[in-house]
Amino acid sequence: MTRPSDSLPAERDQLETAFSAPLVRLCEALRAGGVALVDREGETVDYAGALSPFEIRVAAAEWRLILDLLERSRASAWRTTNELRFRGARRSYAVVRLEEGYALVILLPRYRFEISPRAVDEAVRDVSFEAGLKLPRAPRSGRDHWIQVDVRCQGRASRRPAAVCLQGTWRDVQVLGRFSVAGSESQAIGFRGQLMTGEEVTLVREPFGRWYMDTLARELPAPGTRESAGP
Repeated sequence: MTRPSDSLPAERDQLETAFSAPLVRLCEALRAGGVALVDREGETVDYAGALSPFEIRVAAAEWRLILDLLERSRASAWRTTNELRFRGARRSYAVVRLEEGYALVILLPRYRFEISPRAVDEAVRDVSFEAGLKLPRAPRSGRDHWIQVDVRCQGRASRRPAAVCLQGTWRDVQVLGRFSVAGSESQAIGFRGQLMTGEEVTLVREPFGRWYMDTLARELPAPGTRESAGP
């Protein structure tokens, strides 16, 4: 059961920053109670979520301390840990390490353990870009990068994509095949499709109904134009 504090937006106690939008997007994608960007000293740079700012800040500071302990561990496996997840009876947490001592701390509902690797990858990329940080060596979703997109399906009850919104324009998608998403994401559905311009894209529908596409979309030509094949 969701508590009222987890469903109603909390009043912010600081102005929004360039990090606010990706943090809000991550929080909504994961249906998290809160998300914080915390620095090496345990200070919250920015946050998003329905939980109180105080609760989010305290959790962010505490989990940054845990990362500090791991960084001083004698075991190399702990020192190089890039992601932590804690499944609890009252609340669950996920911590994602960024470069230069920064980290994302995610406050999840109780008993939650699995989180969307695509939503996390998108947030890591966007936050790192805004902060001028290097990207982690390997994306967590197993692919280069993903972006969240709006998708129209072929029917009200269908989950088969018919069009995707790119650069503010809806583009028809011809489905080439469907595949099962590997790993623990048994409820996610993957599709390989082709746009009218000929480009092939991969689309994944996650359990909460959000769609992600590989970042080929960022290289697509504008609607109504075609790339030249040369003289």
